[in-house]
Amino acid sequence: MTRLLACTLASLLLIGGAHADTPPALAKVLERISPEAAPTAVQPSAIDGLYEVIFGNTVYYFSADGKYMLGGPMVELASRRNLSTAAVEKVEREQLMPLRKAFLKDLKDADTIAFTAADPQHRVTVFTDIDCGYCRELHRHMDQYNAAGISVRYVAFPRAGEGSESFTKAESVWCADDRKAAMTAAKTGTAPPQKACDNPVAAQFRAGQKLGVSGTPAILLDDGRLLPGYVPPPDLARILSKPSD
Repeated sequence: MTRLLACTLASLLLIGGAHADTPPALAKVLERISPEAAPTAVQPSAIDGLYEVIFGNTVYYFSADGKYMLGGPMVELASRRNLSTAAVEKVEREQLMPLRKAFLKDLKDADTIAFTAADPQHRVTVFTDIDCGYCRELHRHMDQYNAAGISVRYVAFPRAGEGSESFTKAESVWCADDRKAAMTAAKTGTAPPQKACDNPVAAQFRAGQKLGVSGTPAILLDDGRLLPGYVPPPDLARILSKPSD
Protein backbone atom coordinates (compact mmCIF):
# COMPACT_ATOMS: atom_id res chain seq x y z
CA MET A 1 0.00 0.00 0.00
CA THR A 2 1.44 3.38 -0.95
CA ARG A 3 2.17 5.94 1.71
CA LEU A 4 -0.15 8.43 -0.01
CA LEU A 5 -3.09 6.01 0.09
CA ALA A 6 -2.37 5.15 3.71
CA CYS A 7 -2.50 8.83 4.67
CA THR A 8 -5.68 9.40 2.67
CA LEU A 9 -7.45 6.44 4.23
CA ALA A 10 -6.33 7.48 7.69
CA SER A 11 -7.81 10.95 7.20
CA LEU A 12 -11.08 9.44 5.98
CA LEU A 13 -11.30 7.31 9.09
CA LEU A 14 -11.13 10.39 11.25
CA ILE A 15 -14.00 12.08 9.43
CA GLY A 16 -17.34 11.12 10.85
CA GLY A 17 -15.77 9.43 13.87
CA ALA A 18 -16.76 12.28 16.15
CA HIS A 19 -19.57 14.82 16.04
CA ALA A 20 -19.19 17.91 18.16
CA ASP A 21 -22.93 18.36 18.70
CA THR A 22 -23.50 14.81 19.99
CA PRO A 23 -24.52 14.72 23.67
CA PRO A 24 -21.89 12.78 25.67
CA ALA A 25 -24.39 10.17 26.88
CA LEU A 26 -25.56 9.49 23.33
CA ALA A 27 -21.98 9.38 22.03
CA LYS A 28 -21.15 6.63 24.53
CA VAL A 29 -24.20 4.60 23.51
CA LEU A 30 -23.37 4.90 19.80
CA GLU A 31 -19.80 3.83 20.42
CA ARG A 32 -21.04 0.80 22.37
CA ILE A 33 -23.64 -0.38 19.86
CA SER A 34 -21.52 0.28 16.77
CA PRO A 35 -17.85 0.17 17.76
CA GLU A 36 -16.53 -0.59 14.26
CA ALA A 37 -18.68 1.79 12.21
CA ALA A 38 -19.17 5.32 13.47
CA PRO A 39 -22.33 7.07 12.23
CA THR A 40 -22.10 9.12 9.06
CA ALA A 41 -23.87 12.04 10.73
CA VAL A 42 -25.39 12.97 14.08
CA GLN A 43 -27.52 16.09 14.40
CA PRO A 44 -30.57 17.43 16.20
CA SER A 45 -33.83 16.37 14.54
CA ALA A 46 -36.95 18.45 13.95
CA ILE A 47 -38.26 17.25 17.34
CA ASP A 48 -36.63 18.83 20.39
CA GLY A 49 -34.56 16.35 22.36
CA LEU A 50 -34.43 13.78 19.56
CA TYR A 51 -31.25 13.27 17.54
CA GLU A 52 -31.01 12.13 13.95
CA VAL A 53 -28.32 9.47 13.56
CA ILE A 54 -27.42 8.36 10.03
CA PHE A 55 -25.55 5.18 9.17
CA GLY A 56 -24.96 5.10 5.41
CA ASN A 57 -28.43 5.65 3.98
CA THR A 58 -30.39 4.60 7.06
CA VAL A 59 -31.74 7.05 9.64
CA TYR A 60 -32.45 6.31 13.30
CA TYR A 61 -33.67 8.65 16.02
CA PHE A 62 -32.21 8.62 19.52
CA SER A 63 -33.06 10.44 22.71
CA ALA A 64 -30.27 12.71 23.94
CA ASP A 65 -29.57 10.39 26.88
CA GLY A 66 -29.26 7.39 24.56
CA LYS A 67 -32.00 5.42 26.32
CA TYR A 68 -34.47 5.32 23.44
CA MET A 69 -34.21 4.66 19.73
CA LEU A 70 -36.83 4.97 16.98
CA GLY A 71 -36.71 3.64 13.44
CA GLY A 72 -38.72 4.63 10.40
CA PRO A 73 -39.32 7.87 8.52
CA MET A 74 -40.08 11.19 10.17
CA VAL A 75 -42.69 13.07 8.15
CA GLU A 76 -43.62 16.73 8.44
CA LEU A 77 -47.40 16.47 8.18
CA ALA A 78 -48.08 20.02 6.99
CA SER A 79 -45.90 19.60 3.92
CA ARG A 80 -45.95 15.77 3.77
CA ARG A 81 -42.17 16.01 3.43
CA ASN A 82 -40.16 12.96 4.41
CA LEU A 83 -37.51 14.52 6.65
CA SER A 84 -35.56 11.26 6.93
CA THR A 85 -35.11 10.96 3.17
CA ALA A 86 -34.19 14.63 2.94
CA ALA A 87 -31.54 14.17 5.65
CA VAL A 88 -29.95 11.20 3.85
CA GLU A 89 -29.90 13.10 0.55
CA LYS A 90 -28.26 16.10 2.23
CA VAL A 91 -25.53 13.96 3.80
CA GLU A 92 -25.00 12.17 0.47
CA ARG A 93 -24.67 15.46 -1.41
CA GLU A 94 -22.71 17.53 1.09
CA GLN A 95 -20.60 14.97 2.92
CA LEU A 96 -20.28 11.58 1.27
CA MET A 97 -19.81 12.58 -2.38
CA PRO A 98 -16.92 14.98 -1.60
CA LEU A 99 -15.31 12.29 0.56
CA ARG A 100 -15.61 9.73 -2.23
CA LYS A 101 -14.07 12.11 -4.74
CA ALA A 102 -11.16 12.73 -2.39
CA PHE A 103 -10.72 8.99 -1.91
CA LEU A 104 -10.69 8.38 -5.66
CA LYS A 105 -8.32 11.26 -6.33
CA ASP A 106 -5.62 9.62 -4.25
CA LEU A 107 -6.39 5.98 -5.05
CA LYS A 108 -3.83 4.57 -7.47
CA ASP A 109 -4.29 1.54 -9.70
CA ALA A 110 -1.41 -0.07 -7.82
CA ASP A 111 -3.54 -0.05 -4.67
CA THR A 112 -6.36 -1.90 -6.43
CA ILE A 113 -6.82 -5.12 -8.38
CA ALA A 114 -7.59 -3.67 -11.79
CA PHE A 115 -9.23 -5.30 -14.80
CA THR A 116 -8.59 -2.69 -17.48
CA ALA A 117 -10.51 -2.43 -20.75
CA ALA A 118 -8.48 -2.60 -23.96
CA ASP A 119 -10.16 0.63 -25.09
CA PRO A 120 -11.14 2.30 -21.79
CA GLN A 121 -14.03 4.75 -21.96
CA HIS A 122 -15.12 4.64 -18.34
CA ARG A 123 -13.74 3.56 -14.98
CA VAL A 124 -15.47 2.27 -11.87
CA THR A 125 -14.09 1.32 -8.48
CA VAL A 126 -15.91 -1.62 -6.90
CA PHE A 127 -15.93 -2.45 -3.20
CA THR A 128 -16.05 -6.25 -3.27
CA ASP A 129 -16.34 -9.26 -0.98
CA ILE A 130 -14.79 -12.56 -2.10
CA ASP A 131 -17.76 -14.60 -0.84
CA CYS A 132 -20.58 -12.28 -1.99
CA GLY A 133 -22.86 -13.96 -4.55
CA TYR A 134 -23.63 -10.82 -6.51
CA CYS A 135 -19.94 -9.85 -6.45
CA ARG A 136 -19.21 -13.16 -8.13
CA GLU A 137 -21.94 -12.47 -10.67
CA LEU A 138 -20.34 -9.11 -11.45
CA HIS A 139 -16.95 -10.74 -11.91
CA ARG A 140 -18.43 -13.45 -14.14
CA HIS A 141 -19.28 -10.68 -16.61
CA MET A 142 -15.90 -8.94 -16.43
CA ASP A 143 -15.18 -9.56 -20.12
CA GLN A 144 -18.47 -7.82 -21.00
CA TYR A 145 -17.67 -4.79 -18.84
CA ASN A 146 -14.25 -4.52 -20.45
CA ALA A 147 -15.71 -5.00 -23.94
CA ALA A 148 -18.05 -2.07 -23.22
CA GLY A 149 -15.00 0.07 -22.44
CA ILE A 150 -15.49 -0.10 -18.66
CA SER A 151 -12.36 -0.63 -16.57
CA VAL A 152 -13.03 -2.16 -13.15
CA ARG A 153 -10.83 -1.57 -10.13
CA TYR A 154 -11.47 -3.73 -7.07
CA VAL A 155 -10.98 -2.54 -3.51
CA ALA A 156 -11.67 -4.73 -0.50
CA PHE A 157 -14.84 -4.74 1.57
CA PRO A 158 -15.15 -8.10 3.38
CA ARG A 159 -18.59 -7.56 4.92
CA ALA A 160 -18.05 -9.89 7.88
CA GLY A 161 -15.31 -7.57 9.10
CA GLU A 162 -11.76 -7.89 10.26
CA GLY A 163 -10.69 -11.34 11.35
CA SER A 164 -13.39 -13.09 9.31
CA GLU A 165 -12.80 -15.84 6.75
CA SER A 166 -13.71 -13.45 3.94
CA PHE A 167 -11.24 -10.91 5.29
CA THR A 168 -8.45 -13.51 5.32
CA LYS A 169 -9.31 -14.50 1.74
CA ALA A 170 -9.13 -10.87 0.63
CA GLU A 171 -5.68 -10.52 2.19
CA SER A 172 -4.50 -13.76 0.56
CA VAL A 173 -5.71 -12.59 -2.86
CA TRP A 174 -3.89 -9.28 -2.42
CA CYS A 175 -0.70 -11.06 -1.38
CA ALA A 176 -0.78 -13.55 -4.28
CA ASP A 177 1.93 -13.38 -6.93
CA ASP A 178 -0.78 -12.84 -9.57
CA ARG A 179 -3.57 -10.86 -7.93
CA LYS A 180 -5.90 -10.85 -10.93
CA ALA A 181 -5.66 -14.61 -11.36
CA ALA A 182 -6.12 -15.13 -7.62
CA MET A 183 -9.18 -12.86 -7.61
CA THR A 184 -10.75 -14.72 -10.54
CA ALA A 185 -10.11 -18.08 -8.90
CA ALA A 186 -11.52 -16.88 -5.58
CA LYS A 187 -14.64 -15.52 -7.30
CA THR A 188 -15.29 -19.00 -8.71
CA GLY A 189 -15.11 -20.57 -5.25
CA THR A 190 -11.48 -21.66 -5.12
CA ALA A 191 -10.06 -20.51 -1.81
CA PRO A 192 -6.71 -18.77 -2.34
CA PRO A 193 -3.67 -20.23 -0.58
CA GLN A 194 -3.37 -18.35 2.70
CA LYS A 195 -0.64 -15.77 2.43
CA ALA A 196 0.30 -12.70 4.47
CA CYS A 197 1.96 -9.45 3.46
CA ASP A 198 1.58 -5.71 3.88
CA ASN A 199 -1.84 -5.01 2.37
CA PRO A 200 -4.61 -2.36 2.25
CA VAL A 201 -7.58 -4.64 3.04
CA ALA A 202 -8.30 -3.32 6.55
CA ALA A 203 -7.83 0.31 5.54
CA GLN A 204 -10.07 -0.06 2.47
CA PHE A 205 -12.77 -1.81 4.50
CA ARG A 206 -12.82 0.98 7.09
CA ALA A 207 -12.74 3.67 4.41
CA GLY A 208 -15.70 2.02 2.68
CA GLN A 209 -17.71 2.29 5.87
CA LYS A 210 -17.00 6.02 5.99
CA LEU A 211 -17.95 6.42 2.34
CA GLY A 212 -21.43 4.96 2.86
CA VAL A 213 -20.74 1.38 1.71
CA SER A 214 -23.02 -1.01 3.57
CA GLY A 215 -23.13 -3.99 1.19
CA THR A 216 -21.40 -5.46 -1.82
CA PRO A 217 -20.84 -5.02 -4.61
CA ALA A 218 -20.81 -1.25 -4.25
CA ILE A 219 -19.88 0.49 -7.50
CA LEU A 220 -18.21 3.86 -7.03
CA LEU A 221 -18.27 6.18 -10.03
CA ASP A 222 -15.62 8.85 -10.61
CA ASP A 223 -18.19 11.62 -9.98
CA GLY A 224 -18.76 10.35 -6.42
CA ARG A 225 -22.01 8.48 -6.99
CA LEU A 226 -22.30 5.08 -5.32
CA LEU A 227 -24.41 2.37 -6.96
CA PRO A 228 -25.38 -0.32 -4.45
CA GLY A 229 -25.60 -3.87 -5.74
CA TYR A 230 -24.90 -5.65 -9.00
CA VAL A 231 -25.49 -3.66 -12.19
CA PRO A 232 -25.36 -5.65 -15.47
CA PRO A 233 -22.84 -4.43 -18.07
CA PRO A 234 -25.39 -2.84 -20.49
CA ASP A 235 -27.11 -0.99 -17.63
CA LEU A 236 -23.84 0.24 -16.18
CA ALA A 237 -22.72 1.43 -19.63
CA ARG A 238 -25.95 3.44 -19.96
CA ILE A 239 -25.48 4.99 -16.52
CA LEU A 240 -21.89 5.94 -17.25
CA SER A 241 -22.78 7.48 -20.59
CA LYS A 242 -25.16 9.96 -18.97
CA PRO A 243 -23.86 12.95 -16.99
CA SER A 244 -24.86 13.10 -13.33
CA ASP A 245 -27.56 15.57 -12.28
